Amino acid sequence: MKRDDIIIQKAIIHILDASVGMPVLSDRELSCGPDLYDFFRAHLEKITESDDVKQCSFSPESEIRDELSMFEPENFTEVSQKLAAFLYSIMNSNIDIPSADLAVLLFRFEEQDYLGILKMNYKSSYTHLTVSDLGENTNNIIKQKALLPSEGQKLSEAAVIRLSDLDIMLLE
Repeated sequence: MKRDDIIIQKAIIHILDASVGMPVLSDRELSCGPDLYDFFRAHLEKITESDDVKQCSFSPESEIRDELSMFEPENFTEVSQKLAAFLYSIMNSNIDIPSADLAVLLFRFEEQDYLGILKMNYKSSYTHLTVSDLGENTNNIIKQKALLPSEGQKLSEAAVIRLSDLDIMLLE
């Protein structure tokens, strides 16, 4: 999939931070501008064009498959919340899975609807912070621990699901 041909219709972010003790689920879709749409399209292109992507399908008894088979754009938020809660429960039972933000995207490509599930593991990086005290500024360097991967960075876990037949492109 090429980014210029991907049309994002809906997007939502859920916070899956193990240190919080529960997922922080969004009740509203993201209000995306062109920069954020470009960010998501770049990641979708990277996922679908990667040599590391695997084609797979859900097992017939999968509860996620059942949930997705009833997917409608009108229940996008609720389905995304269920997916995020399910992933968070897996993360809680395995401490080796890093905390992340989960982006769930409904998008079209070549007249087909897809659901993108992007697990964006946190990265640490340094930035500056200016503190003003009594009319004097002090510039410091601080470490930010919950930064998202940049457009150019590869995600370690993601899935793109074609909604018509629930075929999966999985990156892990």
